[in-house]
Amino acid sequence: MTNSLLAVRDLQKYYFEQDTLIDSLLGRGQQSVKAVDGISFEIERGETLGLVGESGCGKSTTGETLLRLREATGGSVRFDGQNVFEMGDDDLKAFRKEAQIVFQDPFSSLDPRMTIGDIVAEPLKIHGIPDDSGDASKREWRRDKAGELLERVGLSANQLDRYPHEFSGGQRQRIGIARALALEPDFIVLDEPVSALDVSVQAQVLNLLDDLQDEFGLTYLFIAHDLSVVRHICDRVAVMYLGNIVELGPTADLFESPKHPYTKALLESVPRPSTDEHGRRVEALSGDVPSPRNPPSGCRFRTRCPQVIPPDDLDIDQETYRAVMDLRDALAVGDVNPDHIWEAADPERVDTEAFIEEARSRHVAVELHGEVAGVVDTALSHLTEGDFERARETLRDRFESRCETHRPAVGDVPHPAACHLYEGSPEVTVTETNANTPAEADD
Repeated sequence: MTNSLLAVRDLQKYYFEQDTLIDSLLGRGQQSVKAVDGISFEIERGETLGLVGESGCGKSTTGETLLRLREATGGSVRFDGQNVFEMGDDDLKAFRKEAQIVFQDPFSSLDPRMTIGDIVAEPLKIHGIPDDSGDASKREWRRDKAGELLERVGLSANQLDRYPHEFSGGQRQRIGIARALALEPDFIVLDEPVSALDVSVQAQVLNLLDDLQDEFGLTYLFIAHDLSVVRHICDRVAVMYLGNIVELGPTADLFESPKHPYTKALLESVPRPSTDEHGRRVEALSGDVPSPRNPPSGCRFRTRCPQVIPPDDLDIDQETYRAVMDLRDALAVGDVNPDHIWEAADPERVDTEAFIEEARSRHVAVELHGEVAGVVDTALSHLTEGDFERARETLRDRFESRCETHRPAVGDVPHPAACHLYEGSPEVTVTETNANTPAEADD
C-alpha cells in the first residue's frame, strides 16, 4: 500500500511458561503459548480494518501488542514510517499521543474512584497539555476540554463530576471514546467496543465512530467477533484463526466471495433475515479449537477443515478423509483410551476384532471400505497392545496431508487467503514445516 499509516510485519506474541530459574534447575522445558504467530497487514490513512475471529484467536493481543501495551516476541510494527518496537522513552510517549485504544469492557476500563472529568482529562495531564492555557489555569483548561469531548460523544459537560457507576454501559463506552480522542490521535484500536452493549446502543456508538472518523480523519483497527457489525463499519477485513491471519480483503469481496474454508464457515453461521432461512441447518465445524500451547503443524485450521487435502495417490472422499483425520487428531491429543474400548468390547482382552469394531464405532464417524479400512484397522490393532506410536505412524504414513507439512500464509494481493487450495497462485505463500515435531518456544 502506498499510503499506509500502520505496517505490521511477522508480528509474534508468545506467553512463556516454565521459564523460571527453578524450572531450569528441575529440568522443566520452556513452553510457549503462541497468542499471535507471525501476522502481517497494513492499514491506510483514514481506513477501518476489521479484525475478526473466534474468542481466543489473538485479536485483542494483536491490538495491544502493536501499541506496545504488551511487548512483542518478534516482528515489527511501523507507524508513519517509524519502528514502534525500537522507540525510546521520548519517542514512545510521542507515539502514545498519535495512537490510542478503546477497551472492550466499559465497566472495568474506567477507574471507579475518579470522576468522568478526571478520566477524560488524564491523558492531557500525563502529556503536559496545554503548554499555554492563557488566562485560565491548566486544570481549568483541561476540564473545559473534557467537557467539550463529552459533548462531542453525545454526553453533557454537566456530567463531569459524576463517577462511572452512575452511567449505563453505552454511556461508559462513550466516555472511553472521549478519553481516546483527548490527545487528538491519528489511529485508534477499537477492541470490541460494542460487544457488551444492547443492539440499539450498538447502533448509536457505531454511528458515532463513523462521524468521528469523518470529522477527525481517524484510522481504525476495529476488533470484533460480530460479523454484521464488521460489515457495517469496515473497509477491509482480516480473519484470524489461532494466532494467524487466514484471509484478508475488501469487506464486500470477503462477504460475497469468501475464499478460506474458515471464513466460509464463519459466514455460514451468521443468521440471515429471510423467510427462506427457516429450517436452514448450519453445518458446524468438527472438533475443537486446538491449544495455542501446541498448535498444529502446517495449516492451523487443518484439524477442523472440511476441505483438507488428501495425498495425491489416495482415492478417498472428503467426508471419509475428514473422519480419518479426526481419528488421527484424537490419537495425537490422547482422546483414545484402549482400556475403555476393551472394557466395552471384551473385558477378557482376547477378541481383537471386537476391539477394532468398538474403536471404529467410537472414533470413526463414517463407514470405511477398501484400503482405507485396512490401514485404519491395522492402526487400531496396534492399540490393542497399547502401542500408540505405531498406531499414529501407520496412519501418518498413508494419510499425511500437505496441509500438515507446509504452512500457508496470506500472499501480497488485494484479497489473499492462507490456504493450500490456492497454492501456486500469488494469493498464498507456503513454507515447509515438520509435521512430526511440536513447535518449540523461542528463546
